[in-house]
Amino acid sequence: MTGIFRTILLEVAAGLLLAATILLAGEPADTAANRLDRKAIVDSVLARFDELYVYPKKTTEMRNYVEDKLKNGRYDEFDELSRFATQLSQDLITVSQDRHIAVYRASNYPYLAADGDTLTTADVARRARANFGFGEVKRLTGNIGYLRFDRFEHPSIAAPTASAAIAFLANCDAVIIDLRENGGGEEEMVQFLLSHFFREPTHLINVYDKDSNLLSQSWTYACVPGKALYDTELYVLISRRTASGAEAFSYDLKCYRRATLVGETTKGMAHQIKILDLPQYDLRLHVPYARPASPITNASWEKTGVTPDIEVPSARALGVAHLEACKRLIEKSADEDARRDLEWDMTAIKARVDPIMLSQSNMAVYTGQYAGGTYAIHIKDSRLYWRYSDGVDYVLIPLTADLFGFDDTDDVRLQIVRDASGKVNGFRLVYRDDGDGPVRVRTGDI
Repeated sequence: MTGIFRTILLEVAAGLLLAATILLAGEPADTAANRLDRKAIVDSVLARFDELYVYPKKTTEMRNYVEDKLKNGRYDEFDELSRFATQLSQDLITVSQDRHIAVYRASNYPYLAADGDTLTTADVARRARANFGFGEVKRLTGNIGYLRFDRFEHPSIAAPTASAAIAFLANCDAVIIDLRENGGGEEEMVQFLLSHFFREPTHLINVYDKDSNLLSQSWTYACVPGKALYDTELYVLISRRTASGAEAFSYDLKCYRRATLVGETTKGMAHQIKILDLPQYDLRLHVPYARPASPITNASWEKTGVTPDIEVPSARALGVAHLEACKRLIEKSADEDARRDLEWDMTAIKARVDPIMLSQSNMAVYTGQYAGGTYAIHIKDSRLYWRYSDGVDYVLIPLTADLFGFDDTDDVRLQIVRDASGKVNGFRLVYRDDGDGPVRVRTGDI
């Protein structure tokens, strides 16, 4: 595998789920404690960090911390390689606060690759069954596109899928990209996807080694296959689970003010890693060896995370972004018909973001017979219904205090009419394209 933001399956690099997985797996012990050469393992692991780790001063601190624990017998209780590796990984993270660090038993994760490994046919097939991380693409109300993907796979295998997703969104007026569950992946896919959103070649990131020598630069491509989205309004959903390459993608867009970020501050994992094997111990290491820096800020998101432009809980991020996109399209629209259509849509979007909850007594205000019994509004199963003379009930969905949508269409709505005292005395149907229908007067109780 190539690339500097590798997919971190099971959050191995964070040392979180890995520890829980191993400790609960119940694998057999490595026979006896005296068969596990902890000192040799510690020496080998620390030697690789001495050689590569991006912050040499932290390497000294990590060495002192781990060797002190080893000297004082605080690793003696770990008589399984997996458990010892997990504890060692957690200790290195404790000192460095670098969640890209990982030490784990290689044979426990045969589907993870080290530097220099190549993807097998089975590896590619497994990724294909997951659609190369692309989970959902659709068109939302208001001609706003939505794309969710949870992993950045390498373009050599995933570019056609990525291009197909972008092509689906090409005719949308705004696009929402959902990275709330995206833990990272290949830098080349970050670069490939970002190239669809910048008209001119754009300098994304610089990469420096531990001696602050410039290793490489990442730029957008001059052209991409299919239709690009250079002028499309962009929104990116982020959360506390968004990490690594997904943070790079978000950070680059934010630095160039190319997208509005909505959600929560991200995990804060910026360093680039080498994945190395110590085959004599059946161990694999993730060693952060370089740091990215934006040419705009001369900084990265390491430890701080990427902050959203609109901060909301992750669960509300999609609705808030959808509403914000619709508002901005209304502001920009020069077409009166298009603006009216968007305003219609925005009413429904608002109601989904902040639903109006009606109590039984609230609903009772609207109930009754209308137009001599041709129509009725009544309560059933704690919901409000509108009934036509054919006896069919339609669920009424509150959009505002006196405006309701129907559960089977968004092209017709029901507007409550009140008299001067505020008492409900009728309703009219309101049509998306044909204006308002006549008032149907309330004629009695139901």
